[in-house]
Amino acid sequence: MPNWQYDEFKHCGVDYAKAEQAEAYDERHQKFRNYEQEFHDMLDFLDLNDTREMSLIDLGCGTGATAIYAAQSFERVYAVDVSEVMIVQARRKVDASQTNLTFIQAGFLTYEHADDPVDLVMTKVAFHHLPDFWKQIALLRMNRMLKSQGLLYLHDVVFQFEPQDYIERISGWIEGFVKVTGEKFQPEVETHIRDEYSTFGWILEQMLDKAGFAIEQSRSPDGFITEYACRKVRAVEI
Repeated sequence: MPNWQYDEFKHCGVDYAKAEQAEAYDERHQKFRNYEQEFHDMLDFLDLNDTREMSLIDLGCGTGATAIYAAQSFERVYAVDVSEVMIVQARRKVDASQTNLTFIQAGFLTYEHADDPVDLVMTKVAFHHLPDFWKQIALLRMNRMLKSQGLLYLHDVVFQFEPQDYIERISGWIEGFVKVTGEKFQPEVETHIRDEYSTFGWILEQMLDKAGFAIEQSRSPDGFITEYACRKVRAVEI
């Protein structure tokens, strides 16, 4: 890796390289998330009815919240994360007989997909760990991992409001989030806003176009948590 390349293995925001953070991740997040329901909602959003012959790369898989369910219905799943302890936590939840799920310690900028291009690349609540410049590079790399007309699913905190409204909108979002998750989760949400790299929708959408993707649909009920269903419409060189 060149000395000038962004180090995606370094601590950014909440430090998920710590074993105690990885071990507590599921317990905290399942207070306001249903992993199985999220997975099926994603398939509905992407209009995927039969995935038995499809392959998937999950970039930023964390503790396997999506990858483990995907392995039950996809032919092949590659689960990628920069945190070794998160992967260890994910493997603890997998039956040894499940041979179509592979865990790889790498990230958006360092994962090298050696197998055939896949049908679906997804990233869920992980893309915000990259500054915008490196988001663009990561999207170009995702394009190369996909088959022609393959799908990209991107789910993350993306700001869908006018920049001048940032104080009111962010304060209100944190307040509403804490009402659902409890006060113990507030420092993590504040850390996300302060130290991590979520961006505006109008910036990310231009990046997706530059990377050879067409946005087929998007939704953002609260103006923060946003899902994009994107189609690879042209190959890009990188």
